[in-house]
Amino acid sequence: MIRSIIAMLFIAGICTIHISASYAQVRPNFPYSSLGIGEINYNAEGMLSGLGNATSAVRSDQYPNNANVASLSGLQRQLVLLEAGATGTSASFKDNNSSASASYFSIDRFDMAFKFNNWWGSGFGLKPLSTVQYQIVQNQTYNGGTQSISTTIQGTGGLNEVYWGNGWKIGNHFSAGLKLSYIFGNITRSEIAGYDVNTPLLNSSEQDYYQNVHISYAAQVFGKLGSSWEYVLAGTYAPHQYLHAQRQMTVVSGVDTLAFGKAPMADFRLPDQYRGGIAFTYQHSLSFLLDYAYEDWGHATTAVNAVQMVNSTRYGAGIKYEPEQNYSVYAHDWLHRIVAMGAFNYTNSYLQINNQQLRDINVSLGLGLYNAPHTLNLNLGVEIGQQGGPGSNSTLINENYVRLHMGIILRDLWFVKRKFY
Repeated sequence: MIRSIIAMLFIAGICTIHISASYAQVRPNFPYSSLGIGEINYNAEGMLSGLGNATSAVRSDQYPNNANVASLSGLQRQLVLLEAGATGTSASFKDNNSSASASYFSIDRFDMAFKFNNWWGSGFGLKPLSTVQYQIVQNQTYNGGTQSISTTIQGTGGLNEVYWGNGWKIGNHFSAGLKLSYIFGNITRSEIAGYDVNTPLLNSSEQDYYQNVHISYAAQVFGKLGSSWEYVLAGTYAPHQYLHAQRQMTVVSGVDTLAFGKAPMADFRLPDQYRGGIAFTYQHSLSFLLDYAYEDWGHATTAVNAVQMVNSTRYGAGIKYEPEQNYSVYAHDWLHRIVAMGAFNYTNSYLQINNQQLRDINVSLGLGLYNAPHTLNLNLGVEIGQQGGPGSNSTLINENYVRLHMGIILRDLWFVKRKFY
């Protein structure tokens, strides 16, 4: 147990340091991250990264499901899990006039989960909630085109979430969940003007800081349908919350600071969030899942420069194959140590540009593999999709992307009384 604790703390330290430092650098250019609070991380996590949006009704005794913390009560008793994940994205962008591409890779998530007794499971973690990473370069000429001024606009940062989730089993067919989160982060927008990037004449930046606590509620109802089928009905609700916001502005010319100070800024409103799902499982192995989520962004703000926040919806339909757990065959049959899944996902974004709401359509696939002692799991998920405006006549940028999720789960049983003969 001592070795597993050391390994868990080591991985947690690496993930924490990386997440806190990753936003300090300029990332590749993802244009839609320049809007709102950036690109929101809706991706499923860890073992379930291949299920996309279709995860709220997943209930397992082998791994956590942080999309619905009520599921934590279903973990195996005295089980301790440490999970770390990384994401890599490669995307190409195209509009009517030009095309571009971008990619990045980041260790971005840490989770830990426990099962204390027969009815209470708990977990905590750190993960990115949104990401901002864009760069815009503009050139203006004067003196008959003999001289030019270059302006570079960059955006970095995003919001992070530290959470503590709990699931309690009440009776034989119901579980309730509560997740307490602390959301924090900053978004930096800088503008550099000069004859070229190496000789700036003026450098200005705005740093917007956000922070507040957030709470969400979860529930799962589960049981059997005859001798071969099982079901799970799931729901989550998160009331709206205002993130306290503060802006710091800096203007520098050469070595002289022309302006430095704080500026008034309105708090940012996170929306009311509703989510529901259903799962049917045949013979403890083959699951069919449906999910729906609604977020009330329409009250967040009014239109600014043709960009408006609107109500968002997400849909997911997935299938998961996981052989019934049989510990006696783990060492001999690798087919009993896999989890395979796939899903179709459709999202209407919270952003509307020129009266066109962004949409995201993707297909996700995932595979997890346990080692023979069942103490380690390696999982891989991939999303292939497109984000842009609706219809073929849309004037918005089309983003075609491939997103890869990689994770590792360390599993151990703690507080077990050993018997010696």
